[in-house]
Formats: sequence, C-alpha cells, structure tokens
Amino acid sequence: MADGRMPSVRTVFMRFIVHYMILLLVISGIGGYVYNRSFELAKREAIETGIVRLEKSMALLDSRLNEVESIGTQISLDGRLGNLLNAKLPYGGDDYYAMKELSDNLANYKLGNRLIREAFVYLNKGAFISSMHPTAEVEAFYGKLFRFSNLTYAQWRDYLLGDYRYAAYYPETSVTVNGSLRQVITYVQSVPIGALNTYKGAVVVLLDASEVKELLSGAIAPSRGWIYVVSPGGERITGTGYSDMRELPSSVTQGSRGYKEQTVDGEKMIVMHAESGATGWKYVAAIPQSVISEKVAYIKRLYIYTMIVTITVGLLIAVAFSYSSSRPILNIVRKLRSGFGEPLSDAVRKGSTWDYLDGTISELIANRNELKRDLSRQMEIVKATFLERLLRGGFSKEPDIEAVRSYIDLGLEGDRFVAVVVGIIGVRDASDLTPDLLKRLDLAKVLVQEEFRRHLAHSMKFYHLDEWRTVLLIGLDVGDMAIFRHEIEASAEAISLKLAEEFGIGIALGVGKPCDHLIRIRNSFDEALQALEAAETRRTAREPVFFGDILHDLDDYYYPTDVETRMMNLIKSGDEAEVRGIIDELRKRNVAEARLSPESTAQLAYEMRGTAVKLRKAMALTGQEVAERLETRMDALIGHRSPTQLFLDGEALFLELCRIAASSRSGQKDHWKDKILNIVHARFEQDDLSLTTLATELGIKEKYVSQLFKEQIGESFTQYLEMLRMDRAARLLGDPAVTVQDISRLSGYATPNTFYKAFKRHYGVSPTIYRQQRIGLEDPS
Repeated sequence: MADGRMPSVRTVFMRFIVHYMILLLVISGIGGYVYNRSFELAKREAIETGIVRLEKSMALLDSRLNEVESIGTQISLDGRLGNLLNAKLPYGGDDYYAMKELSDNLANYKLGNRLIREAFVYLNKGAFISSMHPTAEVEAFYGKLFRFSNLTYAQWRDYLLGDYRYAAYYPETSVTVNGSLRQVITYVQSVPIGALNTYKGAVVVLLDASEVKELLSGAIAPSRGWIYVVSPGGERITGTGYSDMRELPSSVTQGSRGYKEQTVDGEKMIVMHAESGATGWKYVAAIPQSVISEKVAYIKRLYIYTMIVTITVGLLIAVAFSYSSSRPILNIVRKLRSGFGEPLSDAVRKGSTWDYLDGTISELIANRNELKRDLSRQMEIVKATFLERLLRGGFSKEPDIEAVRSYIDLGLEGDRFVAVVVGIIGVRDASDLTPDLLKRLDLAKVLVQEEFRRHLAHSMKFYHLDEWRTVLLIGLDVGDMAIFRHEIEASAEAISLKLAEEFGIGIALGVGKPCDHLIRIRNSFDEALQALEAAETRRTAREPVFFGDILHDLDDYYYPTDVETRMMNLIKSGDEAEVRGIIDELRKRNVAEARLSPESTAQLAYEMRGTAVKLRKAMALTGQEVAERLETRMDALIGHRSPTQLFLDGEALFLELCRIAASSRSGQKDHWKDKILNIVHARFEQDDLSLTTLATELGIKEKYVSQLFKEQIGESFTQYLEMLRMDRAARLLGDPAVTVQDISRLSGYATPNTFYKAFKRHYGVSPTIYRQQRIGLEDPS
C-alpha cells in the first residue's frame, strides 16, 4: 500500500524473481557447458573426418605410385634394354631397332597411365630413349624437345647418374616438354637394378604434378587449406593450397597420424598428418580453425537461438510466476491484517513480508495448539454430556448416536453393550461431605477405574453419576455371558479388597442385561440401578448383583417419559421398525422380566391410551372412519387386565398410527413434487433459476428440496434442469433463422460460452455441428 503500512508488492515480487533469475542463470550455465562439450565433440569429429579423408587420398596415391614403380621395374628388366646396356659403340642396326621398340613400349606405358607425363631411358653411353624419339645424341636432343628448368645438360646428367637410385622420387620441378612448361615429380630407377657401383643408366618417369595434386585435393580443397607431401629425408615432394604455403616444424607432425592446433603466420590452424607405410612419405594437411568452426556452426547457432528463446521465455515465465506467487502472499497478509482487526505494528512495518508472515503464522500455530488443548479439555466434558444423554435415553435414532460417537472418538466398541453401576458403601451415613471425605471418594473412584481397566480386557467408558456412584459402560465381543459374569465377579472381589485395605470403604455392583445397540443402553442402565439397590440391600461385600437374577413383583410399571417421547417422535416420522423395537423393549420390561399387579396393568393401559390421544392430536388426523377405528382401538386398551394382551393391542394401535403418519408424509411429498415441477417447467428458461431461488420461493429448506427432488424424480435438480434446457435448445437449433446466441438466451443460459459447454457435455458435439447434422438429415437434397 502507498502508506507503507503493509509490505509492498514490489518487495515480495523481487524476492521471488531473484530466485527465478538464479535458476535461469543456472540453466543457462548448464546450456553453455553442454554447448561447449558439443562443440568440442563436433570439432573432434570434423578433424577425425579430415584425417580419414587424408588417409584415403594417401592410400589412393600410394596405389598409383605402386603402378609407376611396377612400370619402372618392367622397363628396367626389359631384355632389349639389357642388350643396349651391353652393346658396344657405335650402335649397329639391331641396336637402333631395339631402341625403336623400346621407345614404342614407353609410349604405351604413357598412354596407359594418366599419372605419367613422360617416360625415358638414359644410358651413360649417351643414348636417350623416350616415348617421343630415340636418339644416340642426347646432348643435342636435350634442350630442344625437353629441358629441366635451370639445369644444364651436365647438371641434368649428374642429376640422373650421379648416384645409384632405387625407386627414388625427386620433388616437384618445372620441365619444358615440346615447348610446354609442366610441373612434374621425377621417378628414377638406376639400371641394371642392384648394380650399386656398376649401373649404366637410369629409367626416368615424369609424373604429372597436377594429377597428384588432384588426388590430394580429395582430402582438402585448395580453397579451404593446404596440403603437402614430405619424403622420409624431409624434402617436400609436392603440395597444394595457399601460395604462401610453407613447411611446418617436424615436431608438429610427430607420430603416424594425428593433429595439432598451431598458429601459422598469425592464423590459428588445425594441422593433420598421416604417414604412408608404403613410401614412408608424410602427408601434412592444414586448414584454418575457422573452417572447422563453420562445419559446427549449426551447433553455435542452435545454442544461441536456444539461449535467446530460453532467456526470453524464462524471463517472461519468471515475471509471471513471481507475480502469481507474490499476489497470493500479499492477499494472505491483507487477510491476516483484516482478520486481526488492527494495523500492523511498527516492528512488522519495518521488517520484511517474510518476517511478518513468520511471526503471524507462528502466533496462529501457537493459538491453534492452545485451542487444541482447550478442545481436548472440553472434549472430556462433551463425552460426559454424551454419556449422560445416552443413559437417560436422549437419542431417538441409532444413526444419531453413531454420528456423535464417531465425532468425539468415544472408543466404545463391541457387538453387545452392558451397563454396570458401582456404588460406594460404608460412608453413606456421613452427615456432611467434608473435604477429606470427598478426597477419599475421588481417590476411590480413580482406583475403581484403574482396577477395572487392569482386570477387564473389554472396551469401556466411565461416567460419574454422583459422589457415590460410577457407571461403567462395557462393549462386549464375547457371546458367552458366563465368561463375562466370571470376569465381573473376580474384578469386584479384587477391587473390594483393595478399597477396604486402602480407604476402609466397600463397594456394591449392579449389572444390567446386555443390549444389542447403544440406543437401548438406557434399559441396561435402569436394570443396573435396580440391581445396585438389591446389592446395597443385601449388604454383601464383594458380590455383584445381576439384574437377570432378580425377577420380582413390581408395584409400578416401566413406561418412562423419555421412552414415550422417543416413541411418539418415531411414530410421527413413520419409522415402523424403530417403533416395534421400543414396544418390544417395553414388553420385555413389563411382561418378561416382571409381574405387574392388575392395578399397575390398568394404570399402564391408561398411559398408553394417553400416548395415542396425544399422537392423534399432534398429527391432526381427519376422516370419520379413521377416527372411529382409532377410538375403538384406544377404548379396547382400558378393559385389559393381562399385560400380554395389553401390549398386543397397544402394538397394533401404535403401528397403525405409524402407517397413517407415513401415508400422510407421502401425500405431502406428492404435493411438494407437483409444486416444484410446475415452477421448474414455468421458469427453466430464466438464467437465475437455481436450487436456492426455488427453495426461497417455496418457503422450505434448500436441503429438503434437493432431497425431495432426488427421491421423487430420480435425478438431481441440476440434471433435470439441464435436460429441459437442452431439449429446448435442440428444438430451436432446427430453425436456421434463430442464431446460436439467441438460442443460448432462450434456453436459460446467461452467456453463450456457458451454453456451448453445457450443450457439448450433453450431446457430445457443439451446437453448430448439431444444427448442420440436423438440417442435413431433414433436407437430403
């Protein structure tokens, strides 16, 4: 806010965006690392590809040179050449004929190999045999038909015959042949082969340097770098590429193959080399590092584009996330401030949003824990209240008991339930409840609880009825009551001995009969009270009294007010099963477990008739036939002196009232059903029709309307309303003159978007497609 009384949006926003930016930087760093590794990998792959291409060119050149050496060997071993080497000067006719044949043979070799520019044999006797012309006057021939640049005849002769040569190659040089300047590599083989000191001539093959360079260009194009070949002696045989190409130090090309980055004439170069196993030549190729970079430039471009997109999208996402994350926090802060109903303190205003939230949430947690402790203390009161209501029969239906028991986690489980009332005896005659006596009584109750928990392995709950009596509710899982009886008797004896020893007091126990449901625990409790009275009368220590053991004549009948009230409520609700259960319980207490006197039976009959009269009045029954029938049944109750017959007639009367009430409720439901359907069908085209407005108009609860709708019609209000609206929309879509927007309004939808969603959910297609399909079916032409 502008007044600074609350942490600003910008403060929270910046806190979030800083973290997102750090994350973005980390991602960018990882991207940079991946790019660098990818670039290096692509670079090594490009260099390895270059070395492989260099080796392929080397292998191809080795193969061609092997052909040249084979031709040189064939010429050297030619018998006609051997005869000429041994002939004496001057040559005769046969010798000239042999020279002519040998010249023709050299021409054939030249034609059969593109790499050979010229081939000739030079003998130290002065004879010169070439593919062009054989002559015995080589000195006159040299310089006219061919000539090595910058070499005189004597220098050239020494160049060929100065030493014995075996398959020797001379570096690239210029040669003029028939007036044309050529670049050639010279191959020399002294003859005879193996005559190291007595050789008499040489076979010379001139290799076309341009053809050799063409073979080398397969490794590296001249425009992209340069390449040269070095002999084992360190002479550069030939090469191609930049005009300023120069040889590199031998340290750069150590090993049989590999590469090294080297700066040459101020330019970073990738120098690759491979060594021929056949000739011993070393092939050296160098390309600018920029050429390799061009080959992997797509990686760089991909990285740049990716990073631009990542950073841009990342920034947008960071801003969006920061905003969406900061707004809820500011809303929480505002709600906290509004909930506390006071402005933020100076300490909070000076601190950050996080400090404020931390302090406030810590305070809320502390308050929550305090509230939980208070609730825990109150829960014991709630449980005691529940037990008190349960014992006095304050519940009319079993589900109500189960709902409350589940909520308060009562922990009383079992298939059957029984009430035990423990009464303290021996101090009842005290005229005044002194503090010391109350303390003794409280300690005695605690000891009773502990001992029962120690001796009985059943689920149980305690309720302090008054200063003298404690009620124990027990959940039983055993079917044999003899086992339970034995456990109670043993527990009573142990507890009696301990109380007498520690406090000098005794106890009396009354045990009611087991019941199948907690809603009938009231009966077991009443029985336990009667059994306790019998136990106190006997004054027999350590001996519990079971209600089933004391069947006796009663001067009074069992028909308590709370049981009567619960039965009346169940009759009015039409719950016939529950009514039967209450009547069976009354019959058991007044017939099976007691012997009523005729006077008590008559009084009970008047009580039951009074109940029927109150029900007839409360239900506002009409109809003479029904009234007369009920009156007859009520009058029949008065004349009975047999409790058994009284309960048979009373059951028939109450069940008939129950059925009349159920029929009346069913008629009311039909009445409400008709009213609801009339309103829905009249107003379903209005977009404001809802369950709430319907309940308001009818003047009944919304929950009841919803339940009644589901019960009487078989589907929910929302489903039924949507069905009506969809039927209307489907009919209107058959008319092309009505727009979809008008149809949405006429069908009860506030916006076309809501109508579109509902229609597609109901029919599976959009309204437009539905209209096209329907019109197409109606008009096949």
